[in-house]
Amino acid sequence: MRVRTALGRITLTTALALAGAAGTAAAGAPAHADTAPLPTITDDQGRTLILHGLNTASSAKGPGGLPWISRDDVVREAREMGTDSVRYLIQWKNVEPEPGRYDDAYLDAVAERVAWYREQGMHVILDMHQDIYGPAACIGAGNGAPAWATFTDGLPCTPQDPWVLTYLQPAVLRAYDNFWNNTGKHPELMERYTAMWQHVAQRFAGDPAVLGYDLMNEPFGGTRQFGFFEGPILTPSYQRVVNAIRKVDKDNWVFVEPQALGSNEGAESSIGVVKDPRPGTPHIVLAPHFYPGGVDLGGSYDGATKLLVQAQFALWKRNMPAAARRLNAPMWLGEVGGMGQDAPGAADFTGDWLSMADDLGIGWAYWSNDPGSSGVTDGKGNPTLFAKLLARPYARAIAGTPVKMSYSSQTLTVSWRNKAGVSGPTEIWFPSTPKVASTDPAGKWRTAWDADRHVLSVWADPNTAAHTVTVTP
Repeated sequence: MRVRTALGRITLTTALALAGAAGTAAAGAPAHADTAPLPTITDDQGRTLILHGLNTASSAKGPGGLPWISRDDVVREAREMGTDSVRYLIQWKNVEPEPGRYDDAYLDAVAERVAWYREQGMHVILDMHQDIYGPAACIGAGNGAPAWATFTDGLPCTPQDPWVLTYLQPAVLRAYDNFWNNTGKHPELMERYTAMWQHVAQRFAGDPAVLGYDLMNEPFGGTRQFGFFEGPILTPSYQRVVNAIRKVDKDNWVFVEPQALGSNEGAESSIGVVKDPRPGTPHIVLAPHFYPGGVDLGGSYDGATKLLVQAQFALWKRNMPAAARRLNAPMWLGEVGGMGQDAPGAADFTGDWLSMADDLGIGWAYWSNDPGSSGVTDGKGNPTLFAKLLARPYARAIAGTPVKMSYSSQTLTVSWRNKAGVSGPTEIWFPSTPKVASTDPAGKWRTAWDADRHVLSVWADPNTAAHTVTVTP
């Protein structure tokens, strides 16, 4: 829910977020007492995955539903930026252009692009994207849902500037109300959405590159919001989709987002527990976004705006992990960004959210890889400020339970503890030939360096319970 205006980027929730952040900061609210480590996303070897990647891409919101990228772009991201994952946008309208008829040629085109990521050893999260419900809700203003699943009941809609205000138009509100069956008129829409996701999961369940499924981008509840939406409507809707996916895919991770309204700026979420019927450890991930209203409103990260955004940092860092702990789920930052590279404080803002992610031990997907000032290339193939900042050394796979990961003064420090059942080395992406030190006994640990992929593999001493590795150029 973002838009560029003369004042910068603003969101529907700016006023709410500003009031909430300012009030909490003024009150000096303490952090949640529960600071237990979050569960982690793991691979088939039991290693903790730290996902660094990009959203691909705004261009996939168009009629064809495919992003602008080529295979060479994927290679460049993996080699030059160290990304190990992608949040890949797909749309309901392209998957199911008519009720019950799936466009498998579209999914084949998606699979072709997924293969490009598989060639680079990257993980793919398929994101069912929507904004303003779908293009039929308001004269082509949105993306996501097909026209046949759009019921506005003849209510009017005028696209607004900034575009995010279009969410409040009568036709758009009614389209959402009918989709969630707030009106009691269209239970078939959620049934079709659920069946559509099952079809997608069945198509990609066997693809080793596909890590999981992001069930809906930035859910919006129509005329029902916050506790009237997340608990009684959104959570059971997610549960139905998860149950359907598990009939065809027992292993891949399912990513569930809180509502965008408020949570994007750090407000508390009332999303409920989504149970995973798969045997063994649940594979459900909480996937909030982070777009602090202060940055959106002012278009900068300096002066008084910076103080306000820092309060929203504190809110998000408190409330989103608290929701993940309540759900007993790992957390992943599915979208973050929102500034042009020439905006005051752009580098500091990016550095601060990167450090926040490291502190929380979570991965992220930057918005987005589209060329331009807020992307990672400038439209001529040159890396932007963000491409350089995101090319940050990190442990992409940790062979145990993570304790700490930090990067400062060209030094990456990674600590972990042994965990039963984990195999394979710890893998670290580092942009240059590394110098490595470990707290393990001399001669009991070893490394290997892949100069083409810039990946350092570390095999720790299995008889040492805890390990700390320091990597420098």
